[in-house]
Amino acid sequence: MTTRAVLTGCAQGLCLAVIIGLSVESALAESFSDASTLGDDELVLQGTGTASYMFWDIYDAALYAPADASREAIIDAEVPMSLLLEYRRAVDVADIRKATWAALDKQYKAQARAALRPRIEAIQNAMVDVTEGDRYRLDWAPEVPRLSLTLNGNTRFVSDDARLARAYFGIWLDEPPLSQELRDALLSRTD
Repeated sequence: MTTRAVLTGCAQGLCLAVIIGLSVESALAESFSDASTLGDDELVLQGTGTASYMFWDIYDAALYAPADASREAIIDAEVPMSLLLEYRRAVDVADIRKATWAALDKQYKAQARAALRPRIEAIQNAMVDVTEGDRYRLDWAPEVPRLSLTLNGNTRFVSDDARLARAYFGIWLDEPPLSQELRDALLSRTD
């Protein structure tokens, strides 16, 4: 096989990967189209992505916020937003907790983590094991303030704690995030 044939094959493979990537993003956006409002606020899709562990896709994610929201305002939880996670496989709540603390341990020093721990545990105590197709939705309305977590449309947790909202959304959006690739995908509209 010639070098030119190899390069042509690679270019075709890259084009196919881009087409597949665009169709996956489009399918994710369509799947998550029900998150376009939060109370009276109109939210737009900021980005979608898939969380993976090793070679398994764990969940698809979509982030919604106002069209004019800056990246900083989203990360600082200064604007209304929704984060949707639709699971592709069963996941134990213990694994969700472990992933949460893996991110928070990197983001916060020990004293700040200790102050956050009761708040994080409150929301995590409302969580349960998930199966394929289950959908968690995290909503934040800062003007109320109201943070809510639903599972398949059923409210599991509600709080007025702005610090908890910033920290919990921060698992995906703050530095360093749970997954840099997923963070970049979720915030892709704000670039």
